[in-house]
Amino acid sequence: MTQFIKVYVAVVLRVDEDGRMAPLAIEWEDGRRFDITKVADVRQAPPRHVGSSPTVRYTVDIAGSRRELYHEGARWFVEKLLP
Repeated sequence: MTQFIKVYVAVVLRVDEDGRMAPLAIEWEDGRRFDITKVADVRQAPPRHVGSSPTVRYTVDIAGSRRELYHEGARWFVEKLLP
């Protein structure tokens, strides 16, 4: 059975004058930084694989791959596949 965990990450944000947030990059748990080249979708949606309180799901492009980044309260996370 495939299992995922929630990994909290640091996020570099742009916040406009109306308070709308646009993530620009994530910083992984080991300090590596990955730029977000495109935000393809933003919607209120639960995580696909891990339980959580209500979240906003950002579908983003990072290093040529489509990924999902979640905003939960004041924190951000990604779902990581366990080996």
